[in-house]
Amino acid sequence: MKKNCFYPVLGKQKSLPVYLSGIGVADPEYHIKREKGLISHQFLYTQSGSGQLLVNGKRYLQKEGSLFYLAPGIAHEYYPVREDEWMTCWVVFRGNHLNEMMKEMGFADFAFANNIVNEEIKKTFQRLYSAAKDPWDGDDWCSILLYEYIMHIRNAFRTNEKYGKMTTKGILFKPLQYIEKHYTDEITLEQLADISNVSKQHFCRVFKAQMKMRPMEYISRKRVTQAKELLLSTSKSIEEIAKLAGYDNPTYFGMVFKKYEGTTPTDCRKRGFDL
Repeated sequence: MKKNCFYPVLGKQKSLPVYLSGIGVADPEYHIKREKGLISHQFLYTQSGSGQLLVNGKRYLQKEGSLFYLAPGIAHEYYPVREDEWMTCWVVFRGNHLNEMMKEMGFADFAFANNIVNEEIKKTFQRLYSAAKDPWDGDDWCSILLYEYIMHIRNAFRTNEKYGKMTTKGILFKPLQYIEKHYTDEITLEQLADISNVSKQHFCRVFKAQMKMRPMEYISRKRVTQAKELLLSTSKSIEEIAKLAGYDNPTYFGMVFKKYEGTTPTDCRKRGFDL
């Protein structure tokens, strides 16, 4: 059995928002059963071969390119389908307020997907593995690389086939491009749903899940953001800026602006705004 793993001595890195508690390449992976789960968060992907993962009474076949996430305390078990024929790459990590951050990023108790491991994930894992062995700067570099690793995996999950035959990115990409170019025009939910080729209800559900706001709120915030830029970078009147931001009524523009910025356009220009 060839098992390359590294567990840092945990001390000063506990002050970091996210820190490595272990990393390794298991070649081959062996039978693991944790009835009380781990105290760390875990990502594990299959490099080659195949295995079985048991979580919440369900089985998930692990094969090349598959990856799973487990939150702390989640009971699980995994083992190779054929002895000595499953190679995995795993990372365990912790951090203050990390539970909340992972949930906000879409990782609740458990996540799994096939065909999700891309080159960015593999390269970042290798960089993380190398950084872990640096006794001087390794802790800080691992914290930076861990966040990068989480983001690469998050993006891979977001573009995976989570919503039926169409991916989340496939549903939202063209509507977001359309908003970027036409935010000053009157845009309806029906238009955006037609562009994405899904129903209005499904589009709204996916948009809210991914963007953390409704489509119409996103458009309003986009308009206000552009208006802020004009307020501080030009001498145009409030009326002109309102029109350039997509509002024919300056009074209504002022109401929307204050709703999202907590101040009026006039006061924003006088005092500047907090970036």
